[in-house]
Amino acid sequence: MPSHIKRTWILLLCILFAGVSSCKKFLATYSQNDSFVESAADLDELLVGEVYTDYQLFYTPEMLHLMDDDIAAVIPEGNNSNTVLQGTGFHYWQAQPRITTDGKIVTNDIFFNSLFSKIAHINSILHIVPSLQEKGEPAATLKRISGEALFLRAFYYFMLVNTYGKPYTPATASTDFGVPLKTDPAIKDQFVARNTTRQVYDQVIADLLEAEKALAGANASSTIRVNQAAAQAFLSRVYLYMENYEKAVYYADQVINTSTYHLKDLNTYNTGDNFLNNKDEEVIFTMRTNYIISVIMALDYDIPPTIAYKASEDLILGYSPADLRLQVFFQRNSRGEMRVTKRRTQGGPSTDDVGDIFLLRLSETYLNKAEALAALDRSEEARNTLQEFRKTRFKPSELPPVNATGEALVNTIRDERRLELCFEAHRWFDLRRYGVNSKYPFSKSITHRSVVFGGNGYIDNGYYELGPYEQDAAAYVVPIANDEIEFNNGLLTNEPRPARPLKQ
Repeated sequence: MPSHIKRTWILLLCILFAGVSSCKKFLATYSQNDSFVESAADLDELLVGEVYTDYQLFYTPEMLHLMDDDIAAVIPEGNNSNTVLQGTGFHYWQAQPRITTDGKIVTNDIFFNSLFSKIAHINSILHIVPSLQEKGEPAATLKRISGEALFLRAFYYFMLVNTYGKPYTPATASTDFGVPLKTDPAIKDQFVARNTTRQVYDQVIADLLEAEKALAGANASSTIRVNQAAAQAFLSRVYLYMENYEKAVYYADQVINTSTYHLKDLNTYNTGDNFLNNKDEEVIFTMRTNYIISVIMALDYDIPPTIAYKASEDLILGYSPADLRLQVFFQRNSRGEMRVTKRRTQGGPSTDDVGDIFLLRLSETYLNKAEALAALDRSEEARNTLQEFRKTRFKPSELPPVNATGEALVNTIRDERRLELCFEAHRWFDLRRYGVNSKYPFSKSITHRSVVFGGNGYIDNGYYELGPYEQDAAAYVVPIANDEIEFNNGLLTNEPRPARPLKQ
């Protein structure tokens, strides 16, 4: 084995051991011994092996799909009383959502720990870069590695704060709780608390702006390694969440105006194809992760033999009959239930796969721009942007006109965002930010039907209800797992979530 590869694997084993043996102590991160990394090539191997997500190594959190209004439970065939609905604690917004099938509480959180583990690797990589610069390692390579690492740290912190922290509200972000923020690799013999939502978002923006500069000209044709367009597309999303609409438009335009990426025209879609793959002209960046949708919707079956999920009627009714996405994004089983099939091929990963969470594509960038323009009362530009996108989702003769202005236009664009980005981990985050939007707040009640075994088969036995954000805000924040709470001796806390009874 070449010496530089051997040194890299020694470092990886050290990192993995540290992560596994003290996973819950995520902020007591080890200070990396950079003597094992002696070249830019070593550092690049570390970046690919431990910082990017991979199908085999990363868990896609089902909870980000199960809590919103796009999903509903399916009553299975058969009388197997041992099957239970996956992720019921999250689907029913329970006060303690991490519950096993036998009612025990799960005390850790794979998603939380995985992201903080990757952030620890990133902090170490960024710490090592200056020493390699001093050694005369290729400057362009180190600059690219730094840019990729900064982008990924921003992406992971964005996912963390929008899952476990409060949504960004300009008026209160400086006091609202976010997630713990750590950007250096040093071990600190102290316990930690949450940083504010503003502090986390400020770090996300700082990392992305630096990444955008560092990635100029790098990985230009890649969709599986971060490039400058990915940083710009993600900046458009983050600024939209922060209600900085001018900058959301600016960064969306940086991507749209390059002409590198193109909207996929569903008028030319071949029946049976995957909607997207990582070589598609619409994909800007993706990381392969476990495609949890195929599992929770039991897509290997016509009628599931176990309790599973389907697309909600509320979502399906949002599409007009002429919308081409009804045939491309969904398949109807023999019982008439709609399942999401943006990715139609099931089974193991292929080199063309896209993730369902870590995904940036041009459609979102158009919708970011349209929503920001509408919020700025630039209604004509917003309508034009929306229609430029929608003409790829309808036949030319069936494209619906858009004449709305103001709040009605914003809501039209939000509805379009739901229809386009369903089951890509946008809807739950969008519902949160709509609820606190300072100009056009919007929230709704959501109901999820309860399916249980009734003796002779499975039955619908009532429903659980999530109130509008302004009435039920605590339930829109996923609690940090008990292991982390206990380890940090009370400095890391969760907001109490109300008990949620079954209703008839």
